[in-house]
Amino acid sequence: MLVVRLCGDTVPKSWNRWGRPLTRDSVHLWAFPLPAGMDLANLVRALVLETPHDLLESCLAVWINPDFDGRLPISVLDELEPLSVLHTRLHEPWIMGELGKLVHPGFQPVVSLAGSGRLFGYQMPCLLEHPDRGEISGPEFYLLARHARRLEAVEQACQIAALARRSEYLPTGVPTFIRAFPRSLLQHDPRRHPSYTCLERLGVNPRDIVIEVADRGQVDDIDALINSCGVLRSMGFRIALDEVGAGMGHVGLMVGLEPEFIWLDRGLIEHARQSATGGSLLEGLVATARGIGAATVADGLDDAGSLGLCRELGVDFGQGDLVGPCAQVPAAPCSLPPPA
Repeated sequence: MLVVRLCGDTVPKSWNRWGRPLTRDSVHLWAFPLPAGMDLANLVRALVLETPHDLLESCLAVWINPDFDGRLPISVLDELEPLSVLHTRLHEPWIMGELGKLVHPGFQPVVSLAGSGRLFGYQMPCLLEHPDRGEISGPEFYLLARHARRLEAVEQACQIAALARRSEYLPTGVPTFIRAFPRSLLQHDPRRHPSYTCLERLGVNPRDIVIEVADRGQVDDIDALINSCGVLRSMGFRIALDEVGAGMGHVGLMVGLEPEFIWLDRGLIEHARQSATGGSLLEGLVATARGIGAATVADGLDDAGSLGLCRELGVDFGQGDLVGPCAQVPAAPCSLPPPA
C-alpha cells in the first residue's frame, strides 16, 4: 500500500478515485491500495499526472507492507520521500545503482588568450549515458539525478571518473578543472570524501587539480563554503568559482572565497557584446578578479568577436569551440587568431 502525506490542506480531487484518507479525522494522510493489474510504478505515475504540479513537492510518500493494519509506525515517517522523487526512482531505477559505468569524462582544452593560444590545462566535463536512450546532455542527467535525490552520487561518479582518466592521460603539472557543487562541499568533510582522497592511489598531485565550484542557486552558508574550500586548499587543491555572471551575488562570494580562478559565464560575455551595460559588468568582474589575485577564464569562446572582447578586457584564459572541442583523449588546442 502506498501512503501519502499531504503537507497542505488542498486534496486533489482525483485522489478519491485511487485511495482514501487513512483516518476519518485527517485529510493529511492517504492510503492507496495497489489496484488490480497495476504495479507501484504505474500507480505513482497516475498520481503524479493527476496531482497539480504545485502540490507535488508537498506530497510525501512511502510504500508499506500490504498487510498494513491501519496503524502507521513512527519509523515509517523517516522513510517518507516526495512523491515526485519516488516517481523518478521507480521509472529510472538505474539511477539508484552504480553510476560509474555511465560516466564518460572528456578533455576540453583551456588556453592562454595571449598570442596564438598556449595550452594551459583541461576542463573535464562528463558525457553521460542513459542505459536505454544512450548519450544524454549533462543538464538532463543532472536534472534526473536531482529529481531522484541522487545529485551527489552523480557528482562523485563524475569526479572519480575524471580523476582516473586524468591520471591515465595527463602528466604531472597540467592543471585540470573538476566540477563540484556547493551542497556536497558543505555536507561532507573533504578529508574523508572519496573524490578527494583517491589521488594518492591514482598518483595525481592535488596541486594539479582545480576544484571548480559550480554556483548553482543560492549558497545558504557562505562562511561554511569558504571553510570547506580552505580545507581543500590545505590538502593541496586550488579553487575556481564557476559561472560567474550567471546568477546570485557572485562578487561577495568571489571576495570571500578568494579563488585562484574565476570562470566567466558565456551568457555574460554575449551580453557584454550586445550592450554597454553588459560590457561594464564584465569589465568590473575582470577587475575584481584581478584585485583578489584570481585569473579569469572565459567560458564558451565560440567566435572571434568574443575572443577579441575578452582580450581587450584582459581575460587570462579561454575555453570553447574556437579553442577546441571536448574529446575522449586530450588533444592540442586550435591556434587562435593573433591579437589585433
